[in-house]
Amino acid sequence: MQTSNHSFRLRTLAGLLMGTLALAAGCFSPWVSSDDPTVKREQIKDVLQSDKRPRIVGDIAYERMITLARLENIALVTQLPSTGGKVKPSQPREKMLDIMRRYEVNQPNSFLDDPSTAMVVAHVIAPPAARKGETLDVQVQLSAHGEATNLRQGWLMKTSLVEMSKLGGTVREGFEFATGQGQVVTAAEINGSDNPLDQTRGVVVGGAKLRQSRELGIGIETEFADAITMAAILPAINGRFTFFNGRKQAGIAVPMDDGHLKLEVPPRYYLDSFHFINVVLKIAFNETESQRLERVEQLRKNLFEPTTVKDACWQLEAMGESGIPALADALNSPSSEIRFYVAHSLAYLNDKRAVAPLAALCLSQPAFRAMSLNGLAIIEHYEAADALAELLHAADPETRYGAVRALRHRDARDPQVSGQAVGETGTILQIASAGPPLIAVSLSQVPEIVIFGDNPPLQLPSFEYVTPKMMINTQPDGKVTVSHFEAGKDDRQVHTTADLRSLLTAISEVGGTYGNWVSFIREASQKGYLAEPIALNPIPEAGRRYEREQETMLEPGEKAFSETAAPMPTDSRVWYNPTTWWN
Repeated sequence: MQTSNHSFRLRTLAGLLMGTLALAAGCFSPWVSSDDPTVKREQIKDVLQSDKRPRIVGDIAYERMITLARLENIALVTQLPSTGGKVKPSQPREKMLDIMRRYEVNQPNSFLDDPSTAMVVAHVIAPPAARKGETLDVQVQLSAHGEATNLRQGWLMKTSLVEMSKLGGTVREGFEFATGQGQVVTAAEINGSDNPLDQTRGVVVGGAKLRQSRELGIGIETEFADAITMAAILPAINGRFTFFNGRKQAGIAVPMDDGHLKLEVPPRYYLDSFHFINVVLKIAFNETESQRLERVEQLRKNLFEPTTVKDACWQLEAMGESGIPALADALNSPSSEIRFYVAHSLAYLNDKRAVAPLAALCLSQPAFRAMSLNGLAIIEHYEAADALAELLHAADPETRYGAVRALRHRDARDPQVSGQAVGETGTILQIASAGPPLIAVSLSQVPEIVIFGDNPPLQLPSFEYVTPKMMINTQPDGKVTVSHFEAGKDDRQVHTTADLRSLLTAISEVGGTYGNWVSFIREASQKGYLAEPIALNPIPEAGRRYEREQETMLEPGEKAFSETAAPMPTDSRVWYNPTTWWN
């Protein structure tokens, strides 16, 4: 889609330039880029001053680096309970041996083939404009050359994660963009599967840290790539967006050459670089005041049409505060889609009028839930924090746990969403809630269990196994003992009470992992020991399909008196990109 759009822009620009130069010369003449930079510059000046000149940055520019990056490497998982295995002779084996020798590992061949060790492929997916220090999840998969049978209980050793590329048929490693390590949670622990493949793949929740930020920028179309174009668009972009560079407020755009601008993402847009780049491309740089006013009037009309509202919101948001009145006028539309786009842009303009519609959309529209929560997370007004706190009591698990993360984004030290770390296993957070009870299990960014409501009791049998070597023994008085037996080590036992929080703490204290927490909660629910409902990774997904309703459109100034029925979206799980939202 992006390639075809880019080609379309090139054809459009070529036509614009050809037509403009024909008018200037009095006859039709094609746009020919001269080898003489002075001639080319004069041609660009003529186009930028013509009646049909480009007025929006996106007319002559396009997004760069708005991609996902896969960072990967071979790695070792250790501490396995004799479920590891040998690694077959291969190039990856030799590479791992070289890494081990570099770190002066004793007897690397024996260590690599030990039953407690498995060689895996580890990777992370880094989003566009990801910042140094950002936390990512590490996906692990048994190497095709490994003979391990299960990664359960395993620990991913510290691993360099790099970009891989092919050059002349040879795989080359790039810069170390991230490092990953931590407890492996297998797919089988998550879903209860007996499939051998699920036992040899998993995730290290929040196990990677980026060592270098990913760049974001815009490119200038070849016909306009020149210092004179940069001089025209730079003041417009930097006049609209600034950031604190450690010493002072500075413009976000820095020219790298005549055809490439590097962009610094302002903090307000950290959660959504896709939205940010689209707004930058809608910044006006070459229009008169009368043309701006004429465009605003047209945008006011476009706000009330679902097929044009998204682009209209981006353009008005790109104007900054002057775009707020037009956006606010459309907040009362009966269309959920229109209300979302309008409120979403108002949130990025820090307008508190976006709070109520975004909170309502969280509850009623799954397709807009993730980005509505983002909007509530960035509005610097107490009403947004209050709305998120109220959503902690909602019935929908995604809304409740999404509100936890949104509140944490606003203030990482917020006591209402600050859990208690239990050793190195994970975090337990309990939230007093007026809503229905819920146990949320995180499988992304942070290993945590969130208990909404009271700490639930468990009705356990006399004996229950957490793992083949870890068991729970229930005494006649209702107290329980969690025991861990492992060859060559002292037996570990903890006496506690039969409630979820106490049992999770005990499992950790006898040497349990976060994967043990996940599988124990899932199995306790399936077997009826835990009455409260559970939700595995109830994080709102962005990019879901929205089925547009047949709604009566309002004219500017009209009032909406009723709410139409909510559509049933298709739960398609794709990475968020506003250009993929269905029109």
